[in-house]
Amino acid sequence: MTENDELALIRKKKFEELMRKQQEASTPKKTAVIEVFTSPTCPHCPRALEMAGMLAAQVPGIRVEEVSTGTPQGMAKAALYNVQAVPMVFVNGKKAFTGAPLTLGALHEAVKKMTA
Repeated sequence: MTENDELALIRKKKFEELMRKQQEASTPKKTAVIEVFTSPTCPHCPRALEMAGMLAAQVPGIRVEEVSTGTPQGMAKAALYNVQAVPMVFVNGKKAFTGAPLTLGALHEAVKKMTA
């Protein structure tokens, strides 16, 4: 292989890599919003919120929102979502768990299922 052939091959590989990166950057990523409905007196709510935060730290594209039923805005949203107990976890507006998820893996599976 001549030096010109090697340079052409390197250029081709670099061009393909740049095109792939550009396509990845322009492709919209699926995102998930995890809403954790909590109450200030709930002993299980911190665990549910912590699990959602841990998953968001590990998986790009996940945003976590705490919705406290101790606020007027939280009460209104809880009524809209028909939240009867806390913690309650919603993914993209769909109920995923009543109570804290048993495992981080179970929460991850619910997120994958509800963003597919």
